[in-house]
Amino acid sequence: MYKKGDIWISAVLYMALGIIVIALILAASLPLINKIKDRNTFSETKKLLLAVDDTIKIVSREGPGSQRELSPLTINKGQLFIDQQKDRIYWQLKTSAKIIEPGISIQEGVLNLTFNPTVVKDEYLMTISLDYSDDVDINLNSAYKSPFVGHYTALISHTGQYVNSPLGNTMPVVLITIS
Repeated sequence: MYKKGDIWISAVLYMALGIIVIALILAASLPLINKIKDRNTFSETKKLLLAVDDTIKIVSREGPGSQRELSPLTINKGQLFIDQQKDRIYWQLKTSAKIIEPGISIQEGVLNLTFNPTVVKDEYLMTISLDYSDDVDINLNSAYKSPFVGHYTALISHTGQYVNSPLGNTMPVVLITIS
C-alpha cells in the first residue's frame, strides 16, 4: 500500500520539477525573443518607409493627377506619424533591443535613423524618419489621426498645386489619403 503512494508522490514531484524548468527556460528566453521581434519590426518598417518614399517621389515627378496606392500599409508595432507642418513622416518604437548605438543619428539613404535612451533604464526610443521639407509639401487626408497603428490603405496623389520651399524653389503638393 505504501508503494502506490510513493509512485504518485514521485509523479507529482517530477511534474512540478518539469513545470519549474519550463518556466525558467521561458523566463530567460522571452526577453531575447522580444528583442529579435523588435529587430525584425525595425527591418520591416525600414522597407515600408522606403516604399512610401519611392511612391511619393514617383508621384511628385509624374506631375498633376498622378496617384499610387500603397496597400496594405501595415504598422504592427510602434507608431507612424505624418507631420504636415514639418513635411515629415516618421515611425517610433520603444524597445529594450540595442539595434544601433544609442545617442547617435545615422543617415541610411533617405532614411534618418535615431536611437535615444528614455528615462526608463535599458529602454530606447527608436525613430526612422523621412524629411520632405525642401522637396515636397505633404498634406494628410484621413478619418484617422496621426499616429497610425494597424492596417491601412494609403493613396498618394499629386494635387497639381505647387508651393515655395524654404530654399526658394517650388515644390509639389502631395496628398496622402489614409483609409
